[in-house]
Amino acid sequence: MPRRRVTASSLLVIALSLVALTPAVAASSTGARRCQSRDLRYAFNPGGRKTFGVFRLRSTGGRCASAHKIAKDWMTRFEANIRAGHLSPPRSIDGFSFANLPVRAAQTYRERGRRRMTTIWFDYAVPNG
Repeated sequence: MPRRRVTASSLLVIALSLVALTPAVAASSTGARRCQSRDLRYAFNPGGRKTFGVFRLRSTGGRCASAHKIAKDWMTRFEANIRAGHLSPPRSIDGFSFANLPVRAAQTYRERGRRRMTTIWFDYAVPNG
């Protein structure tokens, strides 16, 4: 069986592909931390299932306690906006700038908040009744 020679151009291709994969591996290794959000949920009717409120709370670059507090403040402000007749979600809470992300489910806002090196994400499900 003949041996294959490794050429300089094939080494260059291999090296470039490894360099291209390095940021993806680094980004996946510093994944978002999942945080508890059970106490930020509520039922539509008393005694019912808690199907509305904050779900899938995640954070990078910060603590879960901070992410929880920011999500709670966002939820409180948003519900106050709704009671006042304004349906737009808050854009800024406690120094975090929020952006809407594409939704995956009906009656849900997907939010991402950033402040310096800290990012939090959560889904907020609203009742429609």
